[in-house]
Amino acid sequence: MKNSLRVALFPAVVLFTTLYNQSTWADACEKQPAVNLNASASEDVINDMVRLNWTIQVQGASANEAMSAVNRALQQSVATLSANKDIQRLRNNIQTYPQYGKQQMISTWQAVGTLSFEMNVQALNSKGALKVADGLVLSNLDYFPSEMQTLASRARLLDEAMKQFQSKADHVAKGFGKSAYSLGEISVNDEGGARPMPLMARAYAAADSMSKSVEVTTAPGSSQVSVSINGRVCLKP
Repeated sequence: MKNSLRVALFPAVVLFTTLYNQSTWADACEKQPAVNLNASASEDVINDMVRLNWTIQVQGASANEAMSAVNRALQQSVATLSANKDIQRLRNNIQTYPQYGKQQMISTWQAVGTLSFEMNVQALNSKGALKVADGLVLSNLDYFPSEMQTLASRARLLDEAMKQFQSKADHVAKGFGKSAYSLGEISVNDEGGARPMPLMARAYAAADSMSKSVEVTTAPGSSQVSVSINGRVCLKP
């Protein structure tokens, strides 16, 4: 009987403790007037990095034939680009799809290869041209600020947003005739400089293939980085 009683009471004690903790956090401004405030800061950061995305499509009588042709192009491109020390996050991928003809019968197979990598914009401009296997087409360019620039920007903006928040809190406290204030729950949100998840790299068998040099003209522009603070201010008498 004792054992069953102890087991029955334990969840109740845990529940009471949990509710007590939640109540303590929720009542940070208990018996004090409180206001919710927000502050934000943002700035444009120069995109000093670029992600180049390439594609290649090949049709063949079989899935293996189409994939092998794409393999050759990607393998040579990866080998050439890997020697470039300015290239980062070199990734590639292949997928095959059946092509249907009459009576919904498979007539051919299509293999689609993708290749992507990142470079500093200034380094890309200084290179003039990039050598890739014949058949690869530059599908698009994604510009973004480097991680170093983004972190430095967020640090500056956080300082600015905190000063704004404190200034608002001081103004509100004085406006309501209060001597001081204390902070309740505070949340900070920062945005900008995000990078999509890259494709996983794969190894391809060596083979010969024609190559070409592609000149890339850049227009990096800028991206906006933002930091916002939301919080509760408890006004003291």
